[in-house]
Amino acid sequence: MPQYKLTYFDIRARAEVARYLFALAGVEYEDKRVTQEEWQKMKPNVPNPFRQLPILEKDGNVMIQSNAISNYLAMEFGFHGNDNMEKYKIEMVGESIYDMSKAMMTANFEKDEEKKAKLTEDFYGTFLPKWLSAMEKILKESTGDYFVGNRITLADVGFIFSCDYLLAAKPDAFKDHPGLSGLYDRLAANPKIADWRKNRPQTMF
Repeated sequence: MPQYKLTYFDIRARAEVARYLFALAGVEYEDKRVTQEEWQKMKPNVPNPFRQLPILEKDGNVMIQSNAISNYLAMEFGFHGNDNMEKYKIEMVGESIYDMSKAMMTANFEKDEEKKAKLTEDFYGTFLPKWLSAMEKILKESTGDYFVGNRITLADVGFIFSCDYLLAAKPDAFKDHPGLSGLYDRLAANPKIADWRKNRPQTMF
């Protein structure tokens, strides 16, 4: 049986989609969480040419870049597309989710208060309504209850991960989008996802 080790900080962020995939697959792994102090000591010798985390190790092979790691695990565990069109749809949804997350984080972490106010207004007033409507349409065009048919894929995992942050900031985000609301609830009720969310280390973000 392969031996997996995922190294990242004690936060969700860039490693959490991979952790969701391990939970869904029921595959054991070492969830190595390091402090900033530990990372500074590790950094010069870390097996990653970019000197950054996360890192996934599997039987001596080192994998880097969070999206690449998530895609790899999704393919390994059966949560990616069964054909090229399904793979396209999964990656299209993933990029769309990334666009939303990036826009929200850009607004949240802007230090200039005037710019922050403008970015926040643009995100919640313009970007988010259009994004939610587009995602609702994409979901309705699916042949099943998830973004790609009747099974959970990487697209759905990315959705619940990112929308946790969105709903924390705007709890009523899905009020006019029953499809997205239903999808979120179905994913949250999945026993393996629910168990992971209940028992994972509680972190700030």
